[in-house]
Amino acid sequence: MTEVTLNWKNKHLVLRASGNHSYEWINPASTSSRKSTALVCLSQALPDGLSNAVVVGDGIDAIEAIEETTDFLDDKIRLVYIDPPFNTHADVESYCDSMNRSKWLSFLRDRLVALQPHLSEDASVWLHLDDREVHRARMILDEVFGEKAFVTSIAWQKKTTRDSRAAFSGNHDTILVYAPGGPRKWKRSRNLLPKDATELANKDNDPRGPWTDAPFTAPGFRAAQQYEIETPSGVKLSPPRGRSWYATEPTYRKLLKQNRIWFPKRGAGSPRLKLFGDQRRGLVPFTIWNSDDTGTNDDAKRHLMSLFPECPVFETPKPEQLLERIIFLASNSGELVVDLFGGSGTTAAVAHKMGRRWLLVERNVQTVIKFILPRLTAVQNGSDTNGISNAVGWKGGGSFEVAYAPPLLGDDLPTEVLDNIRKSFRKSSCNALSKEFTNPPLSARQ
Repeated sequence: MTEVTLNWKNKHLVLRASGNHSYEWINPASTSSRKSTALVCLSQALPDGLSNAVVVGDGIDAIEAIEETTDFLDDKIRLVYIDPPFNTHADVESYCDSMNRSKWLSFLRDRLVALQPHLSEDASVWLHLDDREVHRARMILDEVFGEKAFVTSIAWQKKTTRDSRAAFSGNHDTILVYAPGGPRKWKRSRNLLPKDATELANKDNDPRGPWTDAPFTAPGFRAAQQYEIETPSGVKLSPPRGRSWYATEPTYRKLLKQNRIWFPKRGAGSPRLKLFGDQRRGLVPFTIWNSDDTGTNDDAKRHLMSLFPECPVFETPKPEQLLERIIFLASNSGELVVDLFGGSGTTAAVAHKMGRRWLLVERNVQTVIKFILPRLTAVQNGSDTNGISNAVGWKGGGSFEVAYAPPLLGDDLPTEVLDNIRKSFRKSSCNALSKEFTNPPLSARQ
């Protein structure tokens, strides 16, 4: 799929989960070690095509087990957000962040390959990394989806403090965006960021309400759009050099009669087109995302500390504002959002509040018990009032199922561990209010 490829040790093999913590390379053609891929129910029922789901296990095992056991993926995946371990070799309690590079590359590639057949035609994949592996990860994405699937590279400002000890004070992560159907096709289906309503004003007391304005010119020379316009002050204007008026003269006359043309500078300025709130086109997103709009790691950490005041939380969680923007741009109400590295559960929490279906996969059992299940229950019962709750008008509702995907290799989780997950889910569910799920209005922060 690409002329230039990245090579590494054991690239021809597939890296699969083994037991509770390890990984092993296997020959993808081998079936000698294959076990049952059925999901194990840990809640009221197995997830189906209308459910949300937390799956305990590795990403590949989860996808295979879901495919084998349920119709959960039949409507395809619209959005994948992946925030894998950054391979920093730091001492991280909640997940393994110290793979050798060959394993890390296979680890990423093989989980992307597992997702690929389940993506919708207008799906997009968002891969969140820092500088350590992002250049190699882009080559992996090129190999899996093709170079022409690349959409953009986003720089997200993850912090605002300065590290004076460093050669450069790193304050951004990179999010690679790929659309397997191609960026042009994805562009036609993605959403635009809403414009700020505070930009509207009513400079002429128009009875139709507040409005904004845009230039009444267009680039290039068009003969039918070259004519003279007389301003209310009597000044006669022609289009600027190299440009044309926005519309033909008959259309201009019609707009003028409808009071859709505005002349600034007390009637002496160049004409501008009046646009009311429902007529404004949304904003194409920039590739630099400021922390004022999408939050920081510290914002996310404070959110988690408010939910879990008595235990240490993740060091670099992702803020709900960041996921809100991604989910808003790349999906619509009711469509499926998938995160194979669940972590603190931000993707699922935001998708739930925004009325999307979601799948969250997490291998670390303690992370599921300590963070994911209580957090998603707080979202469900409306007690999580932070993050984007106010912005989207979230009051609670909805439901989710919990299941276990056994590893292909090695021992399954012991029965007592699975029972602990069931007990944790039941304990969380006892506190959940019984509310009918309603999809809140789409929203995003600029």
